[in-house]
Amino acid sequence: MGTAVGRERAPVGAGPLDRVFDWPHWQLSRGRLAAAACSAAFAVALCADAGAFRAAGVIVLMETLLLALPWRVPRTGRSVAGFWAEIVCGLLAPLGALAVAVWAGPAWLWQPGAPQWYVAGAALGGALLWLGGMNLRALATGELAFFAGPTRPGHGYARATAILVGPFGEEALYRGIVLTAAASAATTDLPLGLLAAAAFVARHHISPGANGRDSTRAMAVEVSAAALLLALTVYSQSVYPALLAHLINNIPSAVLQIQCARSGRADTV
Repeated sequence: MGTAVGRERAPVGAGPLDRVFDWPHWQLSRGRLAAAACSAAFAVALCADAGAFRAAGVIVLMETLLLALPWRVPRTGRSVAGFWAEIVCGLLAPLGALAVAVWAGPAWLWQPGAPQWYVAGAALGGALLWLGGMNLRALATGELAFFAGPTRPGHGYARATAILVGPFGEEALYRGIVLTAAASAATTDLPLGLLAAAAFVARHHISPGANGRDSTRAMAVEVSAAALLLALTVYSQSVYPALLAHLINNIPSAVLQIQCARSGRADTV
């Protein structure tokens, strides 16, 4: 992680881009470099032999390069526009993959899966929430948002958007591709599935800053989610049970971000 960590704002007189990026301190830590390399390897695998999803490989590579830029941290001192710029870059691969899937129309896009797999998906989503340790009662009463503290509305709503929108594209990209590979005689689905699972975890660690993901518990949730969502997709032969699990896990975090954003708006009134 570069020395930009802890810098609250750009130097006086800096241009708009300097208030978003910290070019003089651009430095990829080993962790960020490893995460970017993993994501790039997945992109290359897609480009090499993934049929219509080769276009998604190009998009993943573009997103990896954009997230590796020296985004200024901590993000609290960044403008709302600058914050949204990073959020949009982080949604490039999921939404791009979703667009590719809709355009290509793979068979799995129309396979809902058997009802019992949705029960399994709901249980998995609840298990991931439990593993993450979020206190849902405190979330419901607003205590969690109170202790988290208010955030700038633009920042909070941007985070909530990414949390809610991301799963749709991530399931298409990191789990749907496995079903695409399984349907192709030219592609082996297991190695690609494992690489997709690793890339799913890695993409959350390319941007600078801790982002609340450096703890052992957060990493355990990410690794567990990658493995279990992949298994659920393979066994159900559908991405939708995994999507349900993903959304159940993400929705409370989005609610928390919205609550903090509303607290931030109240503080400015």
